[in-house]
Amino acid sequence: MQDLTADAVKHGATLLGGGARIGNKGYFWQPTVLRDVPADARIMNEEPFGPVAALSPFEGLEAALASANRLPFGLASYVFTGSARTALLASQGIEAGMVGLNQIAVAQVDSPFGGVKESGHGSEDGPEGIEAYLVTKAVHQ
Repeated sequence: MQDLTADAVKHGATLLGGGARIGNKGYFWQPTVLRDVPADARIMNEEPFGPVAALSPFEGLEAALASANRLPFGLASYVFTGSARTALLASQGIEAGMVGLNQIAVAQVDSPFGGVKESGHGSEDGPEGIEAYLVTKAVHQ
C-alpha cells in the first residue's frame, strides 16, 4: 500500500487523507483518499486490496465505463448517482461480478459473491454458490 500510494503521488495524484501505516506491527493501513489519480499510476492498474479510494475524473458515462472496464480485473464496482437511468446503464455496462449501487455492501449471504475476468471464476454464497458442488445430468429417453 505504501508503494502504491507513493507511486500515485509521484504520478501527480493529491493525497487528501491517510497514506501511512498504522503502528509498526502487522499489515494495518490508514484509510486513504487520493484525488486526480492518472491512469498510468500503479494503483489504477493493480488491485490494491487495501483501504484506498483512488479518485479520477471522467467526462460522461461512456468514459467512466471505458475506464472501469479497461483492466483485466472485475471483482466489485461501485456506482453512486442520483439518476436511475445512470444506475441502470452503469450496472449493465460494468464488467464486474458485483456492483454496488449507492452503497458499499456487495457481499450478502443470500447473493452470489465472485468476480469476473482475472478476479475470479464462479461464485460462492447464494443459490449460485452451490452449483460447483452439483453434478447436473439430463437424461432423454
